[in-house]
Amino acid sequence: MPTYLCLLTALLLGCASEPEAPAPPAQTPPPTQPPPAPRPGSPLPRLIESARGHLAEGRYAEAIAACEEGLKQDSTAVPLYNLMANAYAADGRYAPAIDALQHVLRLFPTFALAHVNLAGIYTKLGQYADAEDHLKKALAIDPKHAEVHRRLGEVYLGTDRYPEAVEAFAHALARFPEDATLYFYLGQALEGAGREADALNAFSQSVHLDIGFPEALYRLAVLARRLNHAALADSALGRFQHLQAIGKGDPEVPKQMKKLRASILTAPEDPIHHFRLGAFFAQHAYLDEALDKIAKAARLQPPAALLNQMGGLMLNLRRPQDALTYYRQAIDTEPTYMPALVNAANLLSSLQRHAEALPLYQKATQLAPQVPNTWYFLGMGRLAAGDHAESRQALEKALSLCAPDNPLRPQIEAALGAAR
Repeated sequence: MPTYLCLLTALLLGCASEPEAPAPPAQTPPPTQPPPAPRPGSPLPRLIESARGHLAEGRYAEAIAACEEGLKQDSTAVPLYNLMANAYAADGRYAPAIDALQHVLRLFPTFALAHVNLAGIYTKLGQYADAEDHLKKALAIDPKHAEVHRRLGEVYLGTDRYPEAVEAFAHALARFPEDATLYFYLGQALEGAGREADALNAFSQSVHLDIGFPEALYRLAVLARRLNHAALADSALGRFQHLQAIGKGDPEVPKQMKKLRASILTAPEDPIHHFRLGAFFAQHAYLDEALDKIAKAARLQPPAALLNQMGGLMLNLRRPQDALTYYRQAIDTEPTYMPALVNAANLLSSLQRHAEALPLYQKATQLAPQVPNTWYFLGMGRLAAGDHAESRQALEKALSLCAPDNPLRPQIEAALGAAR
């Protein structure tokens, strides 16, 4: 059995062995249902998707603008208020985020996600009583909501209720058994509860799952030293010092790393935060940590646009096979996402894997038959494969669609010359 499963099983059993208060009388939770769907022909679905995409890629101002445009069309559109609140909160603008979420709950009191998001903001502000109140409401509405137990654990941790925090984080880990952030929080709760050996295991698992986690490494080093595990303490401290040396003496770089890590601690389920930290590590030549974070982001089911960015980052790192993996994942996520189709095809063509590249080029022309670029890429792909006659057909099609002042036109003409 893997280490994290053994630890989690022990923790859950430990929680169950503690005395429990009598259960309250059973109550029927209020019905939970999604907010009303936009009416047919409404522009709201497009704007909701646009706001969601901007938010997923960290473009908070654009996400807010899309939400505001949609709310002019329908001032009762709950999903837009919720997305706007998320964008405000991610940008550190908590007052307008709270206003938006409170508006959501006035319109739709049984929208569990709004309670969860509001609780997250109150926790960050240290308003634990308000946070707990909203989390209990969310739990009553949707007992299986993915984030509730983690956020409850944060509230209990912030109010020194360590046994309750242990139980909450253990329940969260039952749903997300490979989340380094949850193990980090669990380690703090166990340490606070006086269960230092279990805390040591939790911190060890956290840094095993996330090799670039300085806060967890530091706590592991301190606790291991206290428990006379000298080799473990030295190893953790060495890795911590390695991370603190990022930036080669520029004090702003470790501060930036800490800020990026804080975003993960606030919302470990969100792939954009892991991606940003991974890109930061890559920028500073911490390759192992970069690859670890990007892989974590990819496992969190990110949108196609973010997966496409991961592919681009891997190309910059000269790791074409990893790039291709992320481009393919983007296509699997959204089969009509043109940038990933073209990027994957271009990469496959450069690797001389023409049999795999050409179907992707052809799909791009089917999706955008009036766009000259798609035919140009297909023509170049066929040219690279040695299919000169079919290359000329595609390039001539591209030229016929190309305006006289299009900067692509000279490239098409040059390619046609090469294909003759």
